Amino acid sequence: MNELLIQLTTLLTESPGNLVYHLALVFSLAGALQVAFSHWRSSRFPQLRRTIVGLAVLLLAQVILFIISALAWQAVIEPVMVLPPLDRAVTLFSLIWIGWMWLFPEPNRPADAGNALLSLLVFTGLALSYVAWIPQVAAQAYNLILQDSVWQVLSLVLIVSVGLSLSIRRPNGWNHGFSFMVLALIGHSLHLFLGFGAGNFPGIERIFYLAAYPILLTLPQRFPGPNTPLASRNAPTIVQQDDGVSRERRRYSTDPKTFHALLALAAEVDTNKINHAITRAIAQTMLADLSFLIYLSEDGRQMVIASGYDLIREENLEGSSLSKETIPMLANALQRGKPLRLPQSSTSPDLQGLGDLLNLANPGHLLSTPIMKDGKEPIGGVLLLSPYSNRLWNADDQAFLANISSSLVSIIQRGQKLDEIKRGKERSEEVTEEYRLQIESLRNEKNALALELEKIERTSGDDEDQRENIEALLALQEEAQREIARLQQENEALNKRVFTETEEKISAIKSAGVDQLEQELRETLQEVARLQNQQAKSNLQILELESARPKEDPSEQAAVIASISQELRQPMSSIVGYTDLLLGESVGILGALQRKFVERIKASIERIGNLIDDIIQVTTLELGLSELKAEPVDLNIIIDNAMAYTSSQAREKNTSIHLDLPKTLPPIHADKDAIQQILIHLLQNAGAATPVDGTITLRVQNHEEEGQDFILIQVSDTGGGIPAEDLPRVFSRLYRAENVLIQGVGDTGVGLSIAKTLTEAHDGRIWVSSEENVGATFSVLLPIATLDS
Repeated sequence: MNELLIQLTTLLTESPGNLVYHLALVFSLAGALQVAFSHWRSSRFPQLRRTIVGLAVLLLAQVILFIISALAWQAVIEPVMVLPPLDRAVTLFSLIWIGWMWLFPEPNRPADAGNALLSLLVFTGLALSYVAWIPQVAAQAYNLILQDSVWQVLSLVLIVSVGLSLSIRRPNGWNHGFSFMVLALIGHSLHLFLGFGAGNFPGIERIFYLAAYPILLTLPQRFPGPNTPLASRNAPTIVQQDDGVSRERRRYSTDPKTFHALLALAAEVDTNKINHAITRAIAQTMLADLSFLIYLSEDGRQMVIASGYDLIREENLEGSSLSKETIPMLANALQRGKPLRLPQSSTSPDLQGLGDLLNLANPGHLLSTPIMKDGKEPIGGVLLLSPYSNRLWNADDQAFLANISSSLVSIIQRGQKLDEIKRGKERSEEVTEEYRLQIESLRNEKNALALELEKIERTSGDDEDQRENIEALLALQEEAQREIARLQQENEALNKRVFTETEEKISAIKSAGVDQLEQELRETLQEVARLQNQQAKSNLQILELESARPKEDPSEQAAVIASISQELRQPMSSIVGYTDLLLGESVGILGALQRKFVERIKASIERIGNLIDDIIQVTTLELGLSELKAEPVDLNIIIDNAMAYTSSQAREKNTSIHLDLPKTLPPIHADKDAIQQILIHLLQNAGAATPVDGTITLRVQNHEEEGQDFILIQVSDTGGGIPAEDLPRVFSRLYRAENVLIQGVGDTGVGLSIAKTLTEAHDGRIWVSSEENVGATFSVLLPIATLDS
């Protein structure tokens, strides 16, 4: 066996056997390059472009080595002097490029720079090796000198580094690259530590490279292509028609939802809703799991995701922004106005950045096309991802999406113009309001000046009258003095006469009227005593009647209502079961009108069930207030639970819920269930008041008032607002006949009444503010303090 191995190594190291070795490597590289080029032509993946470059460089190096070996075989050049150092250098150079292709399929500037630097170092080492080798060519074989050991050690260090990096980084198809490195490691180790022959070439190493280089054929196939099973699953299918003609079934949607989405897009006038309508229409048309509309920021550093749509969950996705460094290939393609297709890759920074943004471990395959203004200037792009279906996008998908993107320019420009008109209208309204205030101020100043002028004129007229009367007053003064003196004299005489008459009357009263006055006073006191006795008797009768009346226990009332509700639910459950049975058409097919009537019956029964729940809640609320237990409450958990509880209501009306939360929320000391019930009732009311495709905003803020810390919770809807005359009745129960329903408030208002009661039980406040034709905002202010048990 040892002799056979020696013969095989000798065959591969001497002419013409060494030519066969180089020719085998050339054919392996040429086959891999052909596969990569064919795959790139069909998919246009940028990773394959790098693979083609790397394989072309390796093929060129092997061809040069093959040509030099052929010339040495024909004795054109001295083989012992030129080939041994060149063979080791080409081997190390090839290992560097093979490791680069396996580890970094996507552009990576540090890795690209390191690859170029290591290649230059190999050429430098080759030059130094020739300087040391040429003087001792005739002395001994190259396998026995220190230079060969140095080349082998460098190759082993590189092989181990690449193998460890592959096992850690784990790019697509890393196991094939790891197998290549294992074979190379065995060959170099056997040659370095055991040695097979004292020639100038490593024969045992070449045996293992003959087994390793065919693995490079799998290098271009790391990413799915049109002929892979994954792609064929998503490819268009050929259907044989009755007329014998085969036709291709489209892989795009013809569902009525697509038509409705396009109609909604055409009729929309709000900029934000236009963006949502665009992504929804594209997702429905392309049958894409996720679709996004991307705009380029003015400074070119950010990629703004205006809106998105999840086709699987049928919900809108809120916008955000990404830096160019997070999605380098996508940002570069959009800025240059080029389409981009990326296959699923564990090492792609673009897919990793999008996965982190969307909280997706696997964002799937990517397709992006630019949106060009006037066919020249890129203003944004459309992005599709397939995290759920793992659909692979092909050239037909790219062309179809490019046509859609070109038709979006006018719609986006219309939205931008509408936005500019709206901003101009707002600015004009602000200017108009400012002018109105200025005019009002000038009008007030004018009125003040008019009053001042009138006062001045009136004062001037009074002065003239006073001057005219001064002389008459002076003339009358002397006469008045004389009349006063006369009256004083008459007054003294009158006083004397009155004193005399008064003394006479007093004596007469003392003698005749004292007995009558005493009798009248006695009768009055007796009447007062009689009335007091009657009042006391009446109070006693009232107390007896109140004590005789039986007192009703609130808990007994709640038990009675719960029992009646349970009795009502049993026939209601039967009605719901029969309606579901009819709607399922298991007992017969329903006509359109019949189905409509049955659906109305079911909706009415569900409405009655909701009213029964409201009655139970209102009845048991007062009993539950005494059972509130204070504990530290994490508002983040409360918000998550409330959002999950009301998510079905939001999905039915395609309502978007926008959260505005601070980075940190302090825990509050309150009853957990009560706080969660307050938030659920507010969200349910906003969901009922908000129209289809509307928006609900939940905002939480830290608030300080009079030295005490509070939490402010605000829920805003877009239901058109509440009339000003109805605001005082918002928190009352609206199911009574004398308290009719309010526009802008959902359902009967029982939930808002319960929210108000629970808020006040926590020493908090709740109020509502409304903006006409916009919506209402319900605010709850809760203290961060211990709730008295």
